[in-house]
Amino acid sequence: MTEGLIRILRDGGSADRMAAAEALAALGPAALPALLSALGDPDPRLRMWAAYTLGVLGDPGAVPALIAALDDDDVGVVKWAAAALQSIRDAAGGCGCRFC
Repeated sequence: MTEGLIRILRDGGSADRMAAAEALAALGPAALPALLSALGDPDPRLRMWAAYTLGVLGDPGAVPALIAALDDDDVGVVKWAAAALQSIRDAAGGCGCRFC
């Protein structure tokens, strides 16, 4: 199931990709390995959608890979990696500083 959803993230239309992202996020931690792998895919569209989906998933285990994705050559990947990190931080109640 996860592999099929990853294929849709890679090749589907916008509405299909959004639905696949939501379905992967609903799988919870079981989707994490496939999404982390997708962050290293040669296709920047898949990397972008993987970053987006990791933000929806909200699993702190994705943080190191998302931080690495901030150095991606594709601006879309960087944008969604930053947004995903923000989502994960917000879901955790802030970063722990006194300002969050």
